[in-house]
Amino acid sequence: MFVIVVGLLLWGGAAHADPGEVAAIRDARATLEVRPHAEDEVWRNIRAGGLPLIEDHPEDADLRRVTFAIQAPQSVEAIRLDSVINAGEARRPVENYLTDFTLDMHQLAGTRIYYRTVDVPRDVSAAYSFLGLADQGWRRLTDRHNLVHLRGGAAEAVLMAEPRYRHPAIVPMPAAERVDARPMALESEVLGRSVFLERYALGGAGENDPVLIIYDRFLWGVRAPASEIVQRLQNAGDLPPMHVVLIDQLDPASAEQAYADQILFLSRELPDFLAEFGMAGPRILAGASRRGMVASIAALSAPDEVLAVISLSGSFYWAPRDELPRWPERQVGPASEDAPRFILAAGSLETVETSTNQGHIMLDTNRSMTTALSDAGYRAELLIYPGGHDIAGWRQALAVSLERLFAED
Repeated sequence: MFVIVVGLLLWGGAAHADPGEVAAIRDARATLEVRPHAEDEVWRNIRAGGLPLIEDHPEDADLRRVTFAIQAPQSVEAIRLDSVINAGEARRPVENYLTDFTLDMHQLAGTRIYYRTVDVPRDVSAAYSFLGLADQGWRRLTDRHNLVHLRGGAAEAVLMAEPRYRHPAIVPMPAAERVDARPMALESEVLGRSVFLERYALGGAGENDPVLIIYDRFLWGVRAPASEIVQRLQNAGDLPPMHVVLIDQLDPASAEQAYADQILFLSRELPDFLAEFGMAGPRILAGASRRGMVASIAALSAPDEVLAVISLSGSFYWAPRDELPRWPERQVGPASEDAPRFILAAGSLETVETSTNQGHIMLDTNRSMTTALSDAGYRAELLIYPGGHDIAGWRQALAVSLERLFAED
C-alpha cells in the first residue's frame, strides 16, 4: 500500500516495541522451567515455521505483531536488533546509533536464545539483522531462518509483515532472463578520478530511449538490482525500452563544495560520455538518501536537460557549512516550460531525529521540498512508502515511482 500526496503528510506511524511475550515464547519458557536442558528442542519449535514469527495484532487490524529470534553463537554475550522498524522506540535525538536506535533483545531463561517482539504496520517492508557482542566487539549476524533476504553475501534478512503487499517488480528475475551488465569506466576531470559504471540495455533500448541513472552501483547492482525491477515493469507493459546506468558512488568530499562537482559531472561529463555509447535519450536521475538530494539539485541546475528525478528518502535537511538547514529548498527557482518532473519518496517510519538532521526529519523535509517544487511550478509528487531508511523500502518505492512516471495521464 502506497500513498501519493502533494505537499501533504497523511501518516507518520511508527513501530511500537516490546508489547509482551507471544505464545511461542511463553510455551518455550514453560518447557524450559520443567526441562532446563531442552534448549535445542525449544529452538527447533520456535523456528519450525520460519522466522520472524508474525501474528495478527489483538487490537489493531493495521498492525502485525512480529517476534524476532536468534540462537546466538556460544561466544556472544548480548544481542541487539538493528532495523528501521525501531524508529518508534529510538531515543531523540539519536546520537549513538548502537545505544539510541538498536533494540536490546531478551535472553530466554539462561539459554542462547534471544527474542524481541515489536508491533509494526502491516504493510511495512524492512531489512533487519542482529548485532552480537563478543570478545572482539559487536558483529553483524543475519537471520538464517528467514527465507527472504537482500542479495549479496551475508545480506540482511527482510521483514515483510504481510507478503501480499510486496510489489511484483521486486521479485528476482530468473537467472536465465537477467540482462548482464556492461562495465564502463569514465576518466572524470571534474571528479578527479575514474568513475566505474554499469550499463544495462533493457527491452531493446535504442539510442534515443530513456536513460535511468542511479547512484550506488553496489546498492542497485547487487543488493536490489534496479535492472531487474525495470525488466519486471517492462514485462508488465508499464515501462518503455530503457537504459539503466549505475554510478559507482557519491564522493563524500563533494559535500565541501555543495556538490558542485557532482552537478557538473551529471549535467556535462556523463551525458557526453553516454551519448558516445548510444545512450542519448532523455535522462532520469535517481538515488537514495544523500544521493537523492544530489540528483534533485543537479536537475535544478540544468532543468532543461533532465526528464525527471526520483529521489528516495532525499536528505533535504542538509546544508553546506555555515548555511541554515534545508538548503536545497532555497535552490528552487521558477520552473521552465520543459522543467523536469520530480517524484520524492519518504518512508512512513522516517520520523527519527538525529544529531545530523538536527530535528529536521525525513518525512517533514521531503514534504517541504515537494511543496517548494510545486509552488515554483514543477510537477512534484510526494510518495510515502511503508518502511524506513533502507533498501527494502527503497526498491518498492523505485518501482512505484517508475510506474507513476510513465503512467498515462
